[in-house]
Amino acid sequence: MKGSLIFGAIALFPAVISAKASPPAAIVEYCRQKGPLPTGFCKSPTCAQTLRSAELESLLRRAFLECFAHDEIHLDSFVKYQINSLETGINLFEKIYQDKKESLLLQGRQSPSSPSREWWNCPQNNSPCKWLALENNNAPKKLTPTGREGMILPNPNQPIPNYVYPFDMWVTKLAGGQFTLYINGKQIEPEDSGLDFFIPAGTAADDVWYKSETGAMIHFYGSCSTYTPCLGRKVVPWTRGVSHKRLGQDGEIYIGQYDDDLVLTIADTETTSEQYTVFADGVKLGSTHGRLTLGDEKYKRSNIRMIDVGSGAAGALRSIANDGFWGSFKIPRGAKKITIVDDSSDFDFAFEYRLDTTCSC
Repeated sequence: MKGSLIFGAIALFPAVISAKASPPAAIVEYCRQKGPLPTGFCKSPTCAQTLRSAELESLLRRAFLECFAHDEIHLDSFVKYQINSLETGINLFEKIYQDKKESLLLQGRQSPSSPSREWWNCPQNNSPCKWLALENNNAPKKLTPTGREGMILPNPNQPIPNYVYPFDMWVTKLAGGQFTLYINGKQIEPEDSGLDFFIPAGTAADDVWYKSETGAMIHFYGSCSTYTPCLGRKVVPWTRGVSHKRLGQDGEIYIGQYDDDLVLTIADTETTSEQYTVFADGVKLGSTHGRLTLGDEKYKRSNIRMIDVGSGAAGALRSIANDGFWGSFKIPRGAKKITIVDDSSDFDFAFEYRLDTTCSC
């Protein structure tokens, strides 16, 4: 009887518990009787109190009394040691459980479906996230060789005097050629990709210089933000949209055939003078705006520069890269119809739009 009692107590309180071992059934049952199991093992205020309870100490004393029949001091030390060992074992299992839980939470934060990741942001490998390519027909811009001297970097899309970058941009050097970028005389280091150089919004084009003894090919991209989200697969290329307000119909785009979260990018073209409000199945998503450097003023119609940017994809990109009104909006999966409204006029209007999937990491 005493032998089985001692054996049971030893099974309850191993001096060392392997990180890979399963908790002894007796410990689990003991904790289950004394308190809840809120985490992976037995860690609660009730369980902690039980470890130091007189009942547990009494159980240990009865189990090992015969081993220390004439040495109560060592029995006291042994009992305390076993209680501490049990607490250490429980803490060890708790630590393993918590580490695993935190690892799963971290994986969840990195998952594209995780709500904690901003929907517009999607880092891929070591390359910067990107919005639209801003050159017409996605054609690279060819840079003139500079020799050992520097030259002003041509602004994106069509050349504009006194150009100021309207939002954060990436300059990406394509394969081949040597390219060094300077802003206000300071050399700009590329990102981890080695090909992408960052130009902050509000930078004057005259302050952006480059050196390339052989010449180079580059692309301009918008840097991802709430207003310029990272894009995935192109679904609909730049397309002309129209309204028939005289017949009581706003601009409408039907999207029920798509089973993805989408990004609608829309731009005022031809003579830029209009501001649009965007709805998905009747829910307002937002309004088009001007350059992001305007801050809260970007939504004021008085900031529209009335210039003829042309039509089609080229007109849309010129409108975006300069001072037309434009916007990118997330269209949730399952939406059936996008409606484009211009409340400032009773006349028909035309615009350019494209659809892309949201970026998936």
